[in-house]
Amino acid sequence: MREVRGCLKVSISVLTIWGVMCGAAAAQTWSAPRVVASVPYLTGGAVSTNGSTSAVIFAAGVATDNLFEVQAVVGTGGSWGSPAALAPQFQFAEDFTIAVAPNGDVLAAWRYDATTAADSGVAQVAFYTSGHWGAPLTLSTTGLNAGMPSIAFDGQSQATVAWEQNTSSTTCVLKALKGDAGHGFGAAQTINSTCYRYVDLAVNSVGQAVAVQGASGITTGPVLAISRDANGSWAAPVTLAASVYRQRQPQVGLGNEGTAVVVWLTRGGVSYAARSNGSWGAATPLPGVPAGRAGGVSGVAVDGNGNAVATFTLTSGTPGVFATYRPVSGAWQTPVQLPAGPVPVKASAAGTFIVGSGATVATRLAGSSTWKATSFGNDSIVDVAAGPGLAIVTLAGVAPDSIAVSTAATP
Repeated sequence: MREVRGCLKVSISVLTIWGVMCGAAAAQTWSAPRVVASVPYLTGGAVSTNGSTSAVIFAAGVATDNLFEVQAVVGTGGSWGSPAALAPQFQFAEDFTIAVAPNGDVLAAWRYDATTAADSGVAQVAFYTSGHWGAPLTLSTTGLNAGMPSIAFDGQSQATVAWEQNTSSTTCVLKALKGDAGHGFGAAQTINSTCYRYVDLAVNSVGQAVAVQGASGITTGPVLAISRDANGSWAAPVTLAASVYRQRQPQVGLGNEGTAVVVWLTRGGVSYAARSNGSWGAATPLPGVPAGRAGGVSGVAVDGNGNAVATFTLTSGTPGVFATYRPVSGAWQTPVQLPAGPVPVKASAAGTFIVGSGATVATRLAGSSTWKATSFGNDSIVDVAAGPGLAIVTLAGVAPDSIAVSTAATP
């Protein structure tokens, strides 16, 4: 493990970008990576933390047929348990996500193909509470294809799940439901009557939520937002951007005071829309992104006060990952080039932002305007998370077929 020290300043002709990674300005020490699971044919992985409890989800494979078993491991107070299998047998599993509630409960979600002959994906979740995992719950309609569930907790440890669900071979809707580990889930609601194959979800501490839909991969579609108020009522979908060629993959962040920011890719560019005082602004190109040079992925995170960081990737000119900061209701600041990415950016409620991939993690601590970088040598960052007082990364490559974690204290 190597921490980057000193300051790096980058200037390019297209943009004036000051990328500062100053370890001495506000030292941050990451723990040595600790292996929490060693499994054959490791694949995927996601991490979440509430600051005291953390959880990692991943998949263990078998040598034939690309079968995977969904597994998870939970850590509390720096002590990690043993990996637990969340599904009863090896499946054609894919797409895993996990979320930790304020009370320490955990919700894991994944999708698997029920058969190998047709596209019949099933959305499943499992709760962890009182020290053990419950049986997996199938949320979607068996025999009809479902998309990857998107999940989040509010401040009362109530979970929201959203997923796209085929209702016939040719029709599809966006579903959402809410519940907790102690009482289960309520009835699913249809919150939009169409699908675009990509869903992201954000929930704040008071229970407000925003689900966004768009196209996946390098396909084309509109960008829609569906908002839920603190009383649990979903509003009608709002079209943030009509369909244009190669518009795709919207990401959403939501502050505790209601500010929401959505960022998505366009053909060679990045656009955003922000909600302030309950009203959405117009879709606008993200400032500082050179026309025709963006690609890969983009991301957004919003802290508890409504401040946002958006990340984007340039594929030409000066290729790399860049981050731009927007104070609540303010203007986007000059982008900063990061030595990390393009794992989506995460934020803590207090305002620490974290992004990382490859072997490098970069953090912008609450109350600071600089990004600090730490390298983990040849290890590969799988995912990042930020919680109250804690940042966490998951790494592969520390040992063969293993997943490791490293943590750092944050404001």
